[in-house]
Amino acid sequence: MKKILLINIIIFLFWGCFESPDITPPMFVPKSPPDSLVETGIDAHPDNAIYLEWEEPSTAEEEGILSYYIYRGSTQNGEVKFKYLDEVVRSSGVIYESDSYIDYDVTLDSTYYYYLRSHNDFTDSRETSDTASYNLSLKAFNFSPFGEINYNQPSFFFRYQYTSDRISHLYLRLFYFEETSYKIKYFTKTFINDFSKTKYYIYLNNNNYHTVILFDSLWTNSSNQKYLKKGNYRWRVDAIASELGGAPETEGSESEWVYFTVK
Repeated sequence: MKKILLINIIIFLFWGCFESPDITPPMFVPKSPPDSLVETGIDAHPDNAIYLEWEEPSTAEEEGILSYYIYRGSTQNGEVKFKYLDEVVRSSGVIYESDSYIDYDVTLDSTYYYYLRSHNDFTDSRETSDTASYNLSLKAFNFSPFGEINYNQPSFFFRYQYTSDRISHLYLRLFYFEETSYKIKYFTKTFINDFSKTKYYIYLNNNNYHTVILFDSLWTNSSNQKYLKKGNYRWRVDAIASELGGAPETEGSESEWVYFTVK
């Protein structure tokens, strides 16, 4: 009996001398500036949520990484305190995504901070990912166009109630369905110059100096007027707190997608 106990003690001491090899943490995808056509990184989600996106380590297979732990922090008494939030199981499948997450358990006008750790059968990464943060604000409500319409020069009507003194611009994105996916056709940025204003109209043939056209691949008729050809469309409005120099925002919202068809 004493011999067995001694052997167990020796084994315990032997294994205690060796730490499990460290594994590599993922890194958050850099946040794109609000004027970018392609959106990447942490962002608002139309369901009043926050979207996270990261790059898996190139050594994930070699290190046997099985999942990623998400930690979320908020400011308490002037200090950011983090807690474990959730686990995203890693998978090499085409359908299941293991490099993104949507945090639905958030409230408006609160800044949330996130970091990640990798996990395998033996350990968690000692290092963490970089930290990403976002503040979710009130979103716009889109009214028209929607459903089926019989005219090809619609104006885009939505409401936005100004509640945050940091929200400065409203971005409209219009997509057209061609071949197998929706592709952007029209992208505008409107400066909020009147804080009491709640109704907004964006036109295909823009004549508002508060609205800048960032991208336009619309069709043009013989009178040099922009129009929409027959087909299926969707549009969305983002409310954004712009940063100096056009840097990526840390506060904003996304409206619901609205779908319509030009007959």
